[in-house]
Amino acid sequence: MINYVCVDIPKKNLKIIGRKIVLRLIEQHRILSKYQVLNKYLYLTSTENISDDIRNKYGLIEAELCDSNNKKIYNKIKHLIRNEKPNIRTFAISVERKGEHKFTSTELAKELAGSVFDVFPKIKVNLGNPELKINVKVLNNKCIIYTERK
Repeated sequence: MINYVCVDIPKKNLKIIGRKIVLRLIEQHRILSKYQVLNKYLYLTSTENISDDIRNKYGLIEAELCDSNNKKIYNKIKHLIRNEKPNIRTFAISVERKGEHKFTSTELAKELAGSVFDVFPKIKVNLGNPELKINVKVLNNKCIIYTERK
């Protein structure tokens, strides 16, 4: 299964867009998929890779979903970035939280940085202008993780 998230759709349109994407994928490409609305994010799971034209049209970004457990998030980040180009020199982790948690956003970002160092031991942190930005959205008991590249 391949997972995607859309972060730029207004919250009131998430279900409508989710249905459109799922219908288009099955009708035009014979790809099975399903969507979930998690707070202000549309999370989509498909049985195959989604074409660039659909990804670009709806702003779909490859993502991971897991429980809001630090170890699970750590492992999901490693899984998500494993195919990144090895010449990436800098990164940052951005954490947003909704709900009550035993950690602050800063504490979690510092802990999760280790997952990036596990994959890229020589990479440096650059909070102002990173080549790779890892977004961690902790929504009560769920977590969406996706990356942005320069």
